[in-house]
Amino acid sequence: MTARDELRREMVHNHLYMTEERADELIDALLAEAANRVRNLHRPVEHRGRAICVECSAWADGSTDNPPTEHPCATIQALGNQEAS
Repeated sequence: MTARDELRREMVHNHLYMTEERADELIDALLAEAANRVRNLHRPVEHRGRAICVECSAWADGSTDNPPTEHPCATIQALGNQEAS
């Protein structure tokens, strides 16, 4: 059983009195919010003529603490969407 299936089962069957469809809507909303928080952390910024990831490059005030990491970074690619929202 996947984590989603287990959470859905708990939401529907353990006295929360909601339909499976409503449980799915809430799970989808939670996942979308989490993905958007990650995308916001790993947003692109222009640095020396190229787009880099703010988080991976530790970018602040026009410079980086880490080597610049091109955007989309591996984290954004793992989310399956190369555009930051």
